[in-house]
Amino acid sequence: MLPTALPSIFPAVPSPSVSPARPGFFRLLAAGAAFLLAVTAPLPATTVVPPSFAELVADADAIYRGTVSAVEARRVARPDGQGAIIKTFVTVRIEKVLKGPERPEVTLEFLGGTVGDESLVVQGMPKFATGDREFVFVQRNGIQFCPLVAMSHGRYRQLRDATSGRDYVARDNRMPLTDTAEVALPMTALPGPVRAAAAAAAVSDAFTPADFEAKVAAELARPAALKPRIE
Repeated sequence: MLPTALPSIFPAVPSPSVSPARPGFFRLLAAGAAFLLAVTAPLPATTVVPPSFAELVADADAIYRGTVSAVEARRVARPDGQGAIIKTFVTVRIEKVLKGPERPEVTLEFLGGTVGDESLVVQGMPKFATGDREFVFVQRNGIQFCPLVAMSHGRYRQLRDATSGRDYVARDNRMPLTDTAEVALPMTALPGPVRAAAAAAAVSDAFTPADFEAKVAAELARPAALKPRIE
């Protein structure tokens, strides 16, 4: 269902017509990304099927709340040993573990970034900055090309309303999260003024970080969320 490991030797993969069905979709997506990485940069737009909230929680190897303490792009050896690729390493200082092993920090490895005058762009890849406060739903870090469940759908921002001083949770596109059902909505990129107006209207109803943590904890307590997923 979700992105799988980039193969050790990039295969020649045709440009497929991808079914919207979730099982196996991301295996195909990862293979296509690996092929494109072998021949060109930037990579084309990436299509992701949004997970439900239950899938988001169940598919995560770990769920952390924390603050980004470092962002660094650098060249690393390609899995097939033929040259190097660019990855961006995002270190999150962990303030609370909602799922997974206890640890003081985690460094997430994202395909793409800029080193000097060379860039590798993966459309749809979430971008982080030092000081960002985040909830991250981590999956197969260091193995798949994006270490979050369903790419940007596995990243939730902790923002502060400038008017009330209230902290709230927002999606990667900065739209306030008011219901767990919104997790399954497409990640649309709204024009700045439209996004600002929509966010302002929804921010008072958005989850606080404590609300969001409680929703995750309740989902984890359900037996289905504790079982390994079968594709």
